[in-house]
Amino acid sequence: MNKTRIVLLSGFLGSGKTTLLKHLLAQEDQQHVAVVMNEVGEVSIDGKLLSPDTHLSEITDGCICCTGRDELERAILTLYQQQKPDVIYIESSGIAHPLEVIDACLSPVIAEHMTIQKVITVVDSERWSKKHLYRKPLQKLMDEQIKYADQVLINKADLITQQQFETIVQDIKMIQPNAQWRMTTHGRMPLDTHYFTHANGRATEAHMEHHLHVHHFVYTFKKVISKRALDTFVRALPATVFRIKGFVSVDEYPEKTTLFQYSFGVPLYFPQEVKFLTTLVFIGEDLEIEQLKQQLEAI
Repeated sequence: MNKTRIVLLSGFLGSGKTTLLKHLLAQEDQQHVAVVMNEVGEVSIDGKLLSPDTHLSEITDGCICCTGRDELERAILTLYQQQKPDVIYIESSGIAHPLEVIDACLSPVIAEHMTIQKVITVVDSERWSKKHLYRKPLQKLMDEQIKYADQVLINKADLITQQQFETIVQDIKMIQPNAQWRMTTHGRMPLDTHYFTHANGRATEAHMEHHLHVHHFVYTFKKVISKRALDTFVRALPATVFRIKGFVSVDEYPEKTTLFQYSFGVPLYFPQEVKFLTTLVFIGEDLEIEQLKQQLEAI
């Protein structure tokens, strides 16, 4: 079964993400594409710039990497169920961290049907050249948006000097040496086989796995498990396991499905009133998947 590809468009405020999205959508078969757009404000502006035929879900009044995370999961699930798209473009807000958005994309309900295909970060070249004027947290966010990208567009390149351009390229190579980069004006980027698919139509290997070594792994339990054994398992995990989320059925609450969350070494349990498939999604760096499967089967 072909998985729905997720292409994340990242980049700081005003960098040109929506303009890029419009150019990419113009090159796509609209029947097989869906879009999720996030704006921090209460009213969506950018969504009105897209074609009315676009399968669009808009998330407003919050950033999808924090307050809007649940909304993003619901939006992706709804688009998947109703449209069965080949690709979902997600335009994150300008203040979103890519890794947090990726986490939000991998809902346990649909993780088996999704693959994070591309993270494209748009850099406002003029703003980047003045990055030192911003507060340290914003500078770090702009760096992180490049760190977790496999393609970086140096946009608005017509507004800077050759020396500024060369400095930006060196910055990108220092932050993410594996990223492809290209100079653009007005967000014009071709959607061709080099960037998204092989000549035979198969999706290219996801950058998150190939270059950043960030993987996700889905495991479904077929039985009620020991809460104590699960606690022992997660407390022994290496720091390279960033996040676990999903649903389990544990012996302390056998009549309920339990929402399970794990990050920074801490497991949390939240019994639910509704039954869910007992599936966990792991996100981490260089995951030893076969070893994890063996350990989970022994719980």
